[in-house]
Amino acid sequence: MLPREIRRIMKENERYAEMLEYYDRTGRFPLGKIRRSFTLKEMNFSRLKEMSKESGKNMSEILDGLTERYLTKE
Repeated sequence: MLPREIRRIMKENERYAEMLEYYDRTGRFPLGKIRRSFTLKEMNFSRLKEMSKESGKNMSEILDGLTERYLTKE
């Protein structure tokens, strides 16, 4: 493969490349889930619960997506 093709494929699959890099560094695959305790303001919890009902996703999925977008925003 040409380097340009490799870069294109890497850009299209950046999330998967990051997961493999994480695995190389830690020896653990990053798709596993962990349980932690966090506190939220009651107002945010209510909005999260409404969002969950509207979208049909569970609250953990929504929080995970929001966290990922926030942390990868550069």
